[in-house]
Amino acid sequence: MISRRKFFSITLLMVTVLFLCMCLNNLKDSWNDYAVNKYTETAENYPSKINMYIPGGSEEDSVRQEGAAGATAGETVIARRKVVCVGDEEELCMKAAEEWAAYTKRDIAKRPSLAALGDEGTAAEMLVIDPACVDWESDREIGLLTECVEAGTHLVFCGLPDVSVIKGDAQVRELLGIRKVLEEETNVSGFYLGEGFLLGGETIYLEKESPDADTFLPGSEAFPGERTFPWYLPASGTKVYMRGIPEGAAVKTENYPIVMWRKSFGTAYVFAVNGSFMEGMEGMGILSAMSAEMYSYEIYPVLNARNILLTGYPSLADENAEEMERLYSRSVKQVFQELLWPGISTILEKYGYKATCMMTPQYDYSDDELPDGKQLEYYLKIFNEHFAEVGLSGLCVSDTSAGEKLREDYRFFQDVLGGYDMVSFYAGEMPEEEIEGALQEEMLASARTVIREGPEAEIIGFLTDHVTVQRVLGDGLEYTYKNDFLIRSMATALGYSSMSFDMSRVAYPDEEGDAWEQLSRALGTTVATYGEEYGAFNSTTASECDLRIRQLLALDYSDSRTDDVIRLQVEGVTGPVWFVLRTHNEAIREMEGGSWEELERDAYLLEVTEKEVTLRLGPADERFYE
Repeated sequence: MISRRKFFSITLLMVTVLFLCMCLNNLKDSWNDYAVNKYTETAENYPSKINMYIPGGSEEDSVRQEGAAGATAGETVIARRKVVCVGDEEELCMKAAEEWAAYTKRDIAKRPSLAALGDEGTAAEMLVIDPACVDWESDREIGLLTECVEAGTHLVFCGLPDVSVIKGDAQVRELLGIRKVLEEETNVSGFYLGEGFLLGGETIYLEKESPDADTFLPGSEAFPGERTFPWYLPASGTKVYMRGIPEGAAVKTENYPIVMWRKSFGTAYVFAVNGSFMEGMEGMGILSAMSAEMYSYEIYPVLNARNILLTGYPSLADENAEEMERLYSRSVKQVFQELLWPGISTILEKYGYKATCMMTPQYDYSDDELPDGKQLEYYLKIFNEHFAEVGLSGLCVSDTSAGEKLREDYRFFQDVLGGYDMVSFYAGEMPEEEIEGALQEEMLASARTVIREGPEAEIIGFLTDHVTVQRVLGDGLEYTYKNDFLIRSMATALGYSSMSFDMSRVAYPDEEGDAWEQLSRALGTTVATYGEEYGAFNSTTASECDLRIRQLLALDYSDSRTDDVIRLQVEGVTGPVWFVLRTHNEAIREMEGGSWEELERDAYLLEVTEKEVTLRLGPADERFYE
């Protein structure tokens, strides 16, 4: 027989459990304002294209001077820095240089040839040179380049002249820092990238005999740069950053063919690249790394943003039912809810990532399977709880046009929620004219940022006066060395990475390798790799990244150094902005006006919260941590 006391205790326990299971869930649901997109709340104060800072191209004070006239003893005067690009402005390396100069707030001039350079060559901070625009047989042009170096102007050669020119002209070899042409052509099986150049540390890109599809895709397009080029040996006074690994050649590492290096000429350097590494946006990271080598320190603005985009996720209609039943014994809605989301959320939370889920209510707009409104409410609730952003994908598997798709989506959201403000829009490789048309649709009336893919897309910028664009850097489900090199370059130049994971491959698999079991391993590998290498950078959603793009494009800054103190002034923005500081065997001891975090040796991420910042440095072996 149960005593009254025990009966009361059991009853109290049951009531407590009932309250926890039901009442708290109801309270949580009532507090979850899932029908409102929180990323629209502060849109009124966001900088637009009209606020974008564009360097003015002033002819005076265009050089960064260390110990310049008028400076006090030990002071480095930082005036407006100027880059001159010599070459066809349509060439990819020239476009990369132009973008890099804009993001780092440098003045830039573009000249088609050395003959059109005039006196600018000796006044500029650096010349970025397309070798095709140099007459290598002209003593006058080689003399002009030598004169620029002697005046303290750094030279960056985006490529090299033909090997016959280098082999036959000692003056050209001296300028480029080449001691000897060992072979006119050699094949490499990989590349060695040294530590301290691009962010991310030392790495080896080496072709594997038995490639694993989860970690490496074979073929020339999966490797960065070219794999056949001349074998040069460096001259004295040369520092090598990257080498090729020759196929089957038993030679010492220091005799591997050089790929990226610099030659010292007193107060200036000549940088050279053997191959096509700068013929793309990778050139921005290489230029940032080279600039950091030119001076005792380098400080420049970055986004500080790591993005994970789940494109085509979720879909809310029961589609491709026969295939889903065969592979998973479930409907596509059950697969997405019971298999994908638990796995994805666990992986992202482990490495501190936020997700931007680019929803498509249905993949096939030509069938009779319509999206489920209750599924929409379910996902909006859990995404809100996990701080994930809901964006909209403009893509589908049917031949439905983007405009028609968006009108269908608008009717669906109106029926279920009475409307929903979409801030981010995934356009993939959609042509720019089609994107412009899509932004006119009611479904995208609140859109502030468009995410694009493909090599033609701008990395970051303004698509319209009020809408930004941000580019996906790689397919997170297919790791390649080429993508890895691009991500290292963008982390170095902009503190930015963006990976997409196409979840429509689960619902409409092209091959057995598209089953979720295989794709989840690929997703986990990619997230772990970049989560560990660039974990110091903030994880952001597409809309959070949008604000940082606007801030970066709007700000201007100046910096100076006296002895061990660096002063940084920031203008044009409110709220926090981020910079990367790179040094040479120096570490931050104190910072006023913000906070800092070490990225790797001699590289620091600065969060700047005041208009004026003071940094005190000390020797790297006497580091002080707060």
